[in-house]
Amino acid sequence: MLQTPKFNLRQRKWLALRREPETKLDTHDIALPLPQAAGQPQRVLCAILLIPTEVGSEATRARLERLYHLNGGRDVAVVFLLKHEDGQESPTATLMRLQQDLIGSFEMPAVPVDSVQAVPTTLFALRRQLINVLTDVTSGFHDMLDKMSNPTGRAQLADYLDMDTEKVISFWSEEYLAE
Repeated sequence: MLQTPKFNLRQRKWLALRREPETKLDTHDIALPLPQAAGQPQRVLCAILLIPTEVGSEATRARLERLYHLNGGRDVAVVFLLKHEDGQESPTATLMRLQQDLIGSFEMPAVPVDSVQAVPTTLFALRRQLINVLTDVTSGFHDMLDKMSNPTGRAQLADYLDMDTEKVISFWSEEYLAE
């Protein structure tokens, strides 16, 4: 059974996503229990929430580092709000800059969302098998791209993703080409 994630956003620029009791989360903003197989320890997806103006700052880099080292880069993500304000760089360009920063240092997925209200839905939509493939089957972002770009790697991913293989490959192919 999935539990409601806990949010610690009081000092963040994000609006509160839900009215839940807050807990102190130094390394992340969201802790979402993942579905577990019988007899397996409970895994938790930890994520931080970023807006375009936070990308590239030293404080954000420190938060990314703490998040990554929380569990050796496993079961972690960055949720990025695609919000555009006048006078700012395009949120898509900022997302690409964030992904470039992550590739060089911390291999964790950046999950774009269109609105604050979409965060819970987006995170709950991440299915266990997709999380496992992206964090367990591949050794990082480069390995994932390598697997998606050759027939043998695609076949290996198809064993885990079934019908979602083409969607995942299409998404990452478009993101990779945009760089």
